[in-house]
Amino acid sequence: MQQQGLTVVELIVTLAISSILLAIAIPGYANFMNFNRLVAVTNDLASSMQLARSEAIRRGIRTTVCKSSNPMDTVPACDSSASWQQGWLVFVDGGTKGVVDAGDPILRVHGGVADVGITASNFGAYASFLPSGSSQGPSGLGNGTLYVCVAGSRRSLIINTTGRMRVAKGSC
Repeated sequence: MQQQGLTVVELIVTLAISSILLAIAIPGYANFMNFNRLVAVTNDLASSMQLARSEAIRRGIRTTVCKSSNPMDTVPACDSSASWQQGWLVFVDGGTKGVVDAGDPILRVHGGVADVGITASNFGAYASFLPSGSSQGPSGLGNGTLYVCVAGSRRSLIINTTGRMRVAKGSC
């Protein structure tokens, strides 16, 4: 007579080995997901900054990236009291510096990001790019850094006075 199926002992041993392998894999998967979220948000910010710089050069007019508490509204606005993780706007800044005026075209809208900390140095509420491609924040300084933190890991998006960007790794 031929036996089909598994015995209870074989099933318990298989489940025990699977549980051990799963317990080893889950922390690594969480680290992998946190790393991917960190890189994705940093890349989103960098591409928004790069878009603003290239449009400022192409159009010959100041282009700004600002933080916004209502980026997904029908009429989004820059908000100095908002945090960068609430979202940001990229727009051609033809009127008041750092403010979306009636005639300013919005080029990109980025909604909020959860469980990510984003802070700025020298930019504060916004970062502008002049027609020369150089950067300028609200304080008039030409360089600044955006820090993106996820689960203790940090990426720094460093923008120099000429508007060029680089990314540095670190910890929060």
